[in-house]
Amino acid sequence: VRYALHVYPPYPASPEEDWPVLMYDVTIRRSWQPYARGYLLTQVLLNVVGFSAFWLPPSCGERMGLSITAMLAAVAAEIVVAANLPAAAEYTWFQKFSL
Repeated sequence: VRYALHVYPPYPASPEEDWPVLMYDVTIRRSWQPYARGYLLTQVLLNVVGFSAFWLPPSCGERMGLSITAMLAAVAAEIVVAANLPAAAEYTWFQKFSL
């Protein structure tokens, strides 16, 4: 929080009084670390697990199940995070990242 005191010259209606004005500059920032840990890291790990199905040998029968489970877990995590975010008129970085 910053402030500045400005004293303006006397007003013509009351020339004996000065007009002091306090101006405040308030900056509010949102913390990004919980979103990075809770959403980005989760999505990156689930995507790596989903793509790990391509590294499994073709004879392994659980390739399709692993990739579908990772995709469903990623979608469920995205829905949970989106439900906890406040409503906004413009796109947030979360919405841009999840598109």
